[in-house]
Parts: sequence; C-alpha cells; structure tokens
Amino acid sequence: MHYIVPFSQGGGTDTYARKVVPEIGNELDVSVAIENVPGAASLKGTGELLKSKSDGYTFGGFNPPSTPISYLVHEPSWDITKLVPVATYARTPYAVFARPELEIEGMKDLAKRYRSGDLSKFAGLARGGIVHVAANVMKSEYDLKYNRYIGYDGGGPAIKAAISGEVPVVATTDTAAMSAVDSGKLEPIAILSSEGSSVFKDAPSPSDEGLPSIDYIGQLTRCMFLPKGTDTKKRDKVEDAVKSALNHDSVQQWSKKTGNIVEFGGHEKAKKALNDSIETIPKKVDLKKIASE
Repeated sequence: MHYIVPFSQGGGTDTYARKVVPEIGNELDVSVAIENVPGAASLKGTGELLKSKSDGYTFGGFNPPSTPISYLVHEPSWDITKLVPVATYARTPYAVFARPELEIEGMKDLAKRYRSGDLSKFAGLARGGIVHVAANVMKSEYDLKYNRYIGYDGGGPAIKAAISGEVPVVATTDTAAMSAVDSGKLEPIAILSSEGSSVFKDAPSPSDEGLPSIDYIGQLTRCMFLPKGTDTKKRDKVEDAVKSALNHDSVQQWSKKTGNIVEFGGHEKAKKALNDSIETIPKKVDLKKIASE
C-alpha cells in the first residue's frame, strides 16, 4: 500500500504517520510505503491522493481545518469533498514557539515584542495555509504586529528555521515541536486552543491570559482519506484497520509517553470535520484578503 503525507518530513502529520500507519499495514497484512508530497500548502499531495486509483491501495491523511483552508484560499480545479473519508485518529493543537533565550512569556508579551520592533518575522506553514491564516487572525485579535510572514512546506522545515535563528517565532503543532522542546532548542509560548496541550501541559493558551479564543483555527482533527470513487467495502476494511491499529500496544505506549492524543472516530466523523471546515472558516476569516497578500 501507499500512504501520502502532504507535508515534509519531521512535522506533526509525518510523525503520526510513521507511528500509526505501519500498524495499519500490519492489520491488513501488507507493507505500507509512506511518501511525503509537500507543496502548495499541502494541496500537491492532497490532489495526488484524490486522483490516485480507487483500488484501496492508496490512502493518505490531512487535518481539517488545515488543508481545507489551503483549498479555500488557492481554489484548485479539483473538489476536495470527493475524497472518501476513512477515519479520524487524533486531535492536535497549534502552538507558538520561540528560542528560550528570547524569554518570551505568553501571547501578550509576544505581541508587545512585535509592537516595540524587537521582533519582525513570524513563521509557519506555507502562505495561504492554516498557519498563515491563523497569523492573520492573531494579528487582528491579539495585535500581533509582525512585518513579514515566512511560510515553509511543513512543520519540520519551519522548526529548523526557528532553531537556526532564521526566524524568531514559529507556529506549528505541538507534535511537530516536541523534539525541539525536549532538547531545549525551543519553548512553547502559547497554545492556540483553549483546551491546551497534552504534550505541553504547563503552556498557557491566549484564553488563560484573558484574550479571545481562536479554537476554530487553533486545533486540528487528524483524518485519513481514500481517493475519490473508492467503494464502501474497501473503505470499511481500511477503517477497521485504523481502529485496531490505534489500540495497538506500541501506539498506545507512544501516546502515553509523549502526550500525543490518539483516538478513533469513524468515517462519518472525518466527513464532518472536512465539511464543517469548508462551511465555517469562510464565515470567520476573510480568505480573499489573505489570498491577495
């Protein structure tokens, strides 16, 4: 089988895939090759998935509202809702990180640093993607007056840029930044979901500082999909394998050790996560303005 990750290696989606997908293969008694296909704010890999053969041997994952936002901003020629939902397998918040030597204490302090001119750049995933949109939301909601947004093809490259000093601040998932924080190279500044982070339990959310919640864009639902036209029999087979894989000892132990949530939801939940993003985000954010930047 073939599993498409529409982001670079080292990000949160890639990290989950390399832990969970091999166990899905074991449940189906097949080997699964994981391929990273980054580009176009995750639309390159997602488009490749949608157009793949519907034989049940290719599947992939993305995380509403992330890729749906890219889809709404860039308006590709294909229809993302034609993908066949398989399952949800995790919830993950976005968070803002910086190098410890910057000594930034929460979202209010971060905004103050930008207003004073101490900081100017803000980094995340590719322009027109979810972090770019979230950065614009934070600019208006939290007065985060950065001068330049720099986008990367995945959390891994964005984190490397922050560690190297190429950028001072980066927004990515808690999963993607876990190793960098554990090694002392980055520290969490704010968790962008009011539910906080199970990985960084002591890190505050903007809500903890009395700021408005941006939960509609601050937390992901991790989902898996099959190409358009895949029949329900093949979908059900993969869905059952996902459910069993998430209960495997190795996956549960990894989840317990790292704090990365794993939880199964069926194909209807994945469908709802995708459709809700398509319907809700345009009501909350001026995507045309972001597309024109």
